[in-house]
Parts: sequence; C-alpha cells; structure tokens
Amino acid sequence: MRTTYNRKTSPKVIGGHVQRKNNHQKTAQQGYVVDRVKPSRGFIHVLSKRDIHDFVEMLPDWIDISVGIEAIFLASENEYSDAYYKHYSKEGTGVIWLCAWQKGLWIEYSDHYFQEHRWLFDTLGVICQWDDKQSIGADSEQQDSYWTCYFTLAQAKAFMLMHVFLHELGHHVDKQRSRKSDRMVGGERFAEEYANRRFKEIWPRYIAFFGNPIQSN
Repeated sequence: MRTTYNRKTSPKVIGGHVQRKNNHQKTAQQGYVVDRVKPSRGFIHVLSKRDIHDFVEMLPDWIDISVGIEAIFLASENEYSDAYYKHYSKEGTGVIWLCAWQKGLWIEYSDHYFQEHRWLFDTLGVICQWDDKQSIGADSEQQDSYWTCYFTLAQAKAFMLMHVFLHELGHHVDKQRSRKSDRMVGGERFAEEYANRRFKEIWPRYIAFFGNPIQSN
C-alpha cells in the first residue's frame, strides 16, 4: 500500500503528463538518491541536483528527518501539482517529486491559493497580477478569476526549495511520526504549517548561500 499526497491546492495552468518511476527498492538505508527526469519540450527544471544537495545541508536536522527518504526526483511537468510525496508502506521509504516548470516561469493560481501564500510571494518579490475574466456562453455570469505570478529563475528556485520541497518534506515527517497508520496524521495542514515554520527558521541561511532572489532580478 502506498500513501500519496499531491499539491492539489496549487492549480497551475500547464499541459503535459507526469513520467513516473516505480523502482522503489529499499535504498534509503544506504542514503537518499537525487535523480533527474528530462522534462518535455517547453518545460525546464528550475532546480539542479546540486541545488538539492546544497539545500539539505542547510537543514540542521536533516540527518534525523531524512531517515526513510529513498529518493528526490526532479520530475517531469504536472498540470495539477508543483510536487508530490509518496510513501511506500511495504518498504518503509518515501520519495519526493519536484516538477518541472514551463519555460516562461509564469503560473496561474486560484485566488484561494494566492491569498494563503501572498506573504511568500511578497517575500520573494514575485510580481503577481489579478485577472478577472468573464466566461463566454450559457454561464456567462460566472467569473473565472485567478492570479498570474511571474517568477524570475532565482525566485522560482527559492519557491521550490523554501516552500514546495519543505511542504513535501513535511509529509515525510508527518508519516514518520505516524508509522502505525496507513494515513498521515496531520495531512496537508501539517505539511503547510511545517513548510511555513521552516521557512522562517532558515530564510537567512538561504539568502547567505543562494543569494536574495529579489536582488537577483
């Protein structure tokens, strides 16, 4: 049995299909693996494998919280998610997938998602624009409203490492503290609160190592 958490709260407007690997042998005891899947045409990885290794070294408790992590994949694009976490109960391991972006580095978010993460976009200096379009047809009175956020490469990297990756890591921590259950105890709320808390803890370290994404514009 496996437990999977997708970032369904981040409805990005992109196309393509996820290329999933299924080679989840129990390798976590020998250490985690960072691997890369080539994205489709029109999409890029905003992270490198080196970025992943450098970032986790910034986490003071990485040795403890990474127990059971088998792999971190730079995955192909996913029209529904920034990333997702899978736990394989039989092997007792977890895998984190971080998805590719479209080359333009702009993403459309629902108003609900944007408002919950507005503080994050402001901190990273991301330019976001409110779009309120009138639908055409029988339901013409229905509004299709969303925010379009325009990232630089430095901002996209910071967003993926300092929020998306930490969110998926939160799912792993949640699972590790609830080993006797097939379900995470805290779920999305725990993962989101975990990511927000860790952001505040290590943001100065991130700037010192990777630079301030605002100044990198």
